[in-house]
Amino acid sequence: MPLPIKQIKNRIRSVENTKKVTAAMQMISVAKLNRLEYALFALRPYALKLGDLMYNLAGLSEGPLSGYFKKESGSSDIALCLITSDSGLCGAYNQNIIRIVEGFLKENSSRKVKLILVGQKGLNYFRPRGTVILNSYLGLNAKFRQGACDKITAELSHLFLSGNVNSVYLAYTYFENSITQKAVIEQFLGIKPKKTKPTAYITEPDLKSILSDLVVRYLSVKMRLVFLEAFASEHAARTISMKTATDNAKEILEALVLLRNKVRQAGITQDILEITSSVEALKG
Repeated sequence: MPLPIKQIKNRIRSVENTKKVTAAMQMISVAKLNRLEYALFALRPYALKLGDLMYNLAGLSEGPLSGYFKKESGSSDIALCLITSDSGLCGAYNQNIIRIVEGFLKENSSRKVKLILVGQKGLNYFRPRGTVILNSYLGLNAKFRQGACDKITAELSHLFLSGNVNSVYLAYTYFENSITQKAVIEQFLGIKPKKTKPTAYITEPDLKSILSDLVVRYLSVKMRLVFLEAFASEHAARTISMKTATDNAKEILEALVLLRNKVRQAGITQDILEITSSVEALKG
């Protein structure tokens, strides 16, 4: 039985309102993504060169390295900083990063993994599961704040340097482009020295002092880069999600308009038939 014309009109009005909301959210996410994308692509080359310089200097050091590097003893606990979104409507963005964190927890089930959560979605997921949560940072809403970034870096550094954890990892979403984002887990502390080509550096006052200052700078830049990666990925995921929702709303709207026209035409045809039948009956 076809729907009444009034009910169809109400559904059309509802879908039109939904389409306006999703289209507006798509435009907002695109604008935010453009700003973050510019900052991200400007920072990436600098962070890469800074990391290369740090590893090169670490390879030249003959004595003990900075305290931020890999420790051979101490606690076996792990700290994991997970970055998710504070709000939804961003497709599988949160599910993807939470899934690989679950895999990480299973792989390290013999060790205690302590979480530092950035974003409401991560907190909502892990809080009822009995996982150790050291701290949570909420309300950033995919908007980069240097103060929050520095605070998290300081907290992670303190956990490692104080010996409360043996290593620190970051779980975030790497931004490849506006279509593709990849959930990853990377080690943040202790830093593992890499084999590099020998390079002649002139250091003043001494290599150890420069390396200590450089590591602190590198960690700050690395954390900033990670936040930009995660927030750009969130806005890209939300842009795609809202575009899909807007396209679906358009398709539903077209189908409802067609149905409304068919019902209206059927009603007109029925009225004409009734009028014609009445006229024929009067002719007798």
